[in-house]
Amino acid sequence: MKSTIPLWKGITMRTIRLRTIFLLAMLLSVAVSHADEPALTVKPNDVWVMAGDSITAQRLHSNFIEAFYRTRYPNLNLHFRNSGIGGNRTNHILARFDYDVAAWKPTIVSIELGMNDVGGGDDPKGYIDGMRQLIQKIRALPAQPVLISSSPVNDGSLPDQWKSDRCRRLHPYTEALQKLAAEEKVVFVDQYHPLLVLWGNNKLPPEPAAAAPAVTPPAVTTPTAPAAPVPPTAPVRPRPPADRIPLGGDPVHPGDVGQYTMAATILAALKVDREVSAATVRADGTVVEVKRCKISDAARRDGKLTFTRLDEAGPWPIALRARAALDLMPAMADLSRYTLTVPDLAPGRYRVAINGQPAAVLTEKELAAGWNMTTVFQGALAERSTTILGLIRKLQTGLNQEWRAASKAKDQAKLDAAQKAIEECETQLQAACQPQPLRFEIEMEK
Repeated sequence: MKSTIPLWKGITMRTIRLRTIFLLAMLLSVAVSHADEPALTVKPNDVWVMAGDSITAQRLHSNFIEAFYRTRYPNLNLHFRNSGIGGNRTNHILARFDYDVAAWKPTIVSIELGMNDVGGGDDPKGYIDGMRQLIQKIRALPAQPVLISSSPVNDGSLPDQWKSDRCRRLHPYTEALQKLAAEEKVVFVDQYHPLLVLWGNNKLPPEPAAAAPAVTPPAVTTPTAPAAPVPPTAPVRPRPPADRIPLGGDPVHPGDVGQYTMAATILAALKVDREVSAATVRADGTVVEVKRCKISDAARRDGKLTFTRLDEAGPWPIALRARAALDLMPAMADLSRYTLTVPDLAPGRYRVAINGQPAAVLTEKELAAGWNMTTVFQGALAERSTTILGLIRKLQTGLNQEWRAASKAKDQAKLDAAQKAIEECETQLQAACQPQPLRFEIEMEK
């Protein structure tokens, strides 16, 4: 059964009111299955165009979503294309739809807008009219539409505790988009409300420590000179409180940490398959259970447990620079259940090496509980993540942009050259996503 635990569960509420807000947001996140509810299911050779504004054009959360699908389904030959441009609203994507969306011949098109559309005022009518036209154009291709709400402004806003009109307006715009999606029977993702709670609480100051009784020092009288007149100063624009776990970037355009939480929220709403693979091996080398993987050459010699593991898919690549995203959203790792369980080791701390490189030091209890290797940020698994994310970045920046420019200019020669370069990069990327045998060595620290 797929987990429907909201991804911001690890955040601690500081007041009864905030706990209530948290529960309301949790209810918004729970996936309720209906027979007629549209769902996104990827199939072989799908081409997914991700259209949006500057937040999409950052090529962060869109790349992270791509990395998830490519590694979870390494044999489907999936393709992803970024079609984000800063400042865009629905009318802008409508104007460039033919050469910058349809020209890719997509089978899936996601539209992620709202941050700029709310500049039109409180009434989302124009935004919804534009989205409705985009749905019609996508279906005419034919392709499957996916509507994704805007992310919130990271300014400390919480539900009904708005710090800016921009963030406040995104609330009714998101509700209107959800209503449109229900009417049109279109896949809908609400990232705004879950992230509003997660990011808003991340700006709350920690509980203050108990203060020592104030001590009033004895009065000291010193002669003072007359105060100099204070020159007038320009009003200072208040800054939002600092993040306890920095998201990076700015309040509208988060950096890697914030955008991994965006990707995780979107993936959870799309009800993705969270299972990568699992294996249980006893300390003596006995293979107890395997799911979506194979274990071979398992043995215990000279106090060391060794075996080779070949998985059917790979874990979600999480960049080292975004490691703090797991602290902000601990349940993010649940989207990539890539586990190893060793249930009967003697008490102690154990060094785990993968392909001869250190991977982690864990207690016997951690290995008995099931170690999710998605959280490994060193060694062979980290190198794999770096390679995959690097190839996706290469694909979606220069190569993607060259193709789009040639398509807009209707320059067939440049378009052919750009397409060839894209295909060469994708060949490397597909190879990097293919699972390879991993040699494990587990021994107690001395």
